[in-house]
Amino acid sequence: MRRVNSIIYAVLGAIAIIYGVANLLFPTFMVPESARSFPLSHILREQAAMAIFIGCMFLWCIFNYERRASAHYFLMVFAFLLAGIHWFDYLNGHLNWMAPLYNTVPFVVLVLMAVKMKSRAEV
Repeated sequence: MRRVNSIIYAVLGAIAIIYGVANLLFPTFMVPESARSFPLSHILREQAAMAIFIGCMFLWCIFNYERRASAHYFLMVFAFLLAGIHWFDYLNGHLNWMAPLYNTVPFVVLVLMAVKMKSRAEV
């Protein structure tokens, strides 16, 4: 199970870091309107810094596997909030149906990993 969890942490970490670096260097690639708005460009770069940090936390869970529980639960809180934002915006008609779905996947995966982690601890 450790290998599967490490692969999941690596994939989620890589996605977060790649997204963060791309958004940090090219905020107009993700949101073209940011070329005309300094505040929007600034917020996107701040979001990129956060994504890089989240990616690093996923990678930390690989290298500190035995001590990962607290970081894992905090990553679950983050994923829940991110999914919640996208579901709220979808239900208010601002996003298409794919946005909340692909933002819910990391939360579901982290929850399943936590359930498995908890069941292994009790055995």
